[in-house]
Amino acid sequence: MMKQTLFLCFFLVNQIILAANPKLSFFNEQESKDLKELFSDSTIIPMLQKMDAAIRMGMLDLTDERATIIKKLNEAEIPVVAWLLLPKEEGYWFHSGNWERAFERYEEIKKWGEESGVQFSGIGIDIEIDYTEAALFKTNKLKLLGNIIGRLYDQEGFLASKEKYKELIEKVRDDGYTIESYYIPFFRKETELGRTSLQQATRFMDLTTDKDIPMLYTSFIGNPYGTLKVLALDEKLEYVAIGSTGGGIDPTLPSMTWDDLAYDLRVIAKTTKEIHIFCLEASVEKGFFPQLVDFDFEVPITEYPEQEKVVQSQIERVMLISKVLSYPTLILLTTIFLLFLIVWLIFKILKKAYTSFA
Repeated sequence: MMKQTLFLCFFLVNQIILAANPKLSFFNEQESKDLKELFSDSTIIPMLQKMDAAIRMGMLDLTDERATIIKKLNEAEIPVVAWLLLPKEEGYWFHSGNWERAFERYEEIKKWGEESGVQFSGIGIDIEIDYTEAALFKTNKLKLLGNIIGRLYDQEGFLASKEKYKELIEKVRDDGYTIESYYIPFFRKETELGRTSLQQATRFMDLTTDKDIPMLYTSFIGNPYGTLKVLALDEKLEYVAIGSTGGGIDPTLPSMTWDDLAYDLRVIAKTTKEIHIFCLEASVEKGFFPQLVDFDFEVPITEYPEQEKVVQSQIERVMLISKVLSYPTLILLTTIFLLFLIVWLIFKILKKAYTSFA
């Protein structure tokens, strides 16, 4: 009887601990050919089941191979959120300038899902920059600057686009899906201050959905403890995305080691209900998966309070840029004045040099 009582107590304590741990989810961003190869590993689905994890799948293409994988996940009762994406040549992400395409893409994916017999547990929308415009940073900076300046004068157009995305959110809900967004916290801070200039310039957009998930990828941002503490723990956020373990549209970007990932998981677990790891494929490739199955969130972590000051300073600088960009005419006049001053100084120097030579 004593042994049974002890076993029952141990079981209940264990269940409480498991319930207290945040749920894990993984972003997946692969074309069908690579997705099929990834899931040819028969251990992945059982490990996802043991973790009680979910998948946020980037819908890069709509093929029979993708449908087959999603059906297997459905059968294993692993939730799959359809993460809306466009082909690269169409800009890849959604932004303030292509809301019409967002409606179309959602309908395409919904219809494909219904015809293929797959089940989505929700819809994810990722508002970022135009991938094709990002290339202008390398090829035509002057054109890119002109685009940005033009958008700074078009707050009305930006706000109208935001209203259209709100309509899309309501449409998704009316169709019976939950909808979630993936966002960068700096833009939400700007919204809280009542400004939109950074969002106008970059085409990012801060949306409110059923589940808003900030992308706190410390492999890019740096200062892991400070970033997670200031932008998630202090905000008491229930949903957070961390990473990157690698992969994605640009696999050359900095990525995490296992120790990096474990540290972020333990920091963020203090307040979050769900931790979304970017990304699935790189986590599998690097051998992280088996270590995540019975991950111990309770291992003590080292805190770095000095990093909090760095992150607060970063936020202040970004908000200052937002404030300055809110006055595009002043920026334009200042730029013209500086260019005129530079030309005048060059002329004076050349005139003096010519006079001396003569």
